[in-house]
Amino acid sequence: MTTQAPPGGSRLRLLNLLWIAVVAVFVDLVAILVAKIARCGVSGCSGGGFGVSSDPGVVVVAIIVAGLVTGALLVVVPWHRRRGVRVAVGLVGAVASWAVVGLQYAT
Repeated sequence: MTTQAPPGGSRLRLLNLLWIAVVAVFVDLVAILVAKIARCGVSGCSGGGFGVSSDPGVVVVAIIVAGLVTGALLVVVPWHRRRGVRVAVGLVGAVASWAVVGLQYAT
C-alpha cells in the first residue's frame, strides 16, 4: 500500500508537522495538569481544608492517553511520504510524551 503525498508538496507537509507539534504539546500539558490534580487534589498535597485526595489510576490513564494521542498524530497525519518513517517517529514521540508527562508528574 502506497501513501500519496498531500497536494502542495513539502510546504504542506511541514505545516502538518507544525500543527502536530502544537497539538502534542497541548495534549501533554493537559495530561500533566490532570495528573497533578489527580495526585494531590485541587488544594495541594497538604490538604488545605479539603483533605488530601489522590487517584493513581487517573494519573496512569493521563500518561498513557497523552502518549497514544501524540503517537497517533505522528502516524496518521501525512507529514512525511513514507509510512514507515511516520510510524518510527510516532513511536519515539509516544515514548517522549510518556517521559515528559511522567517526569513532570514526579516533580
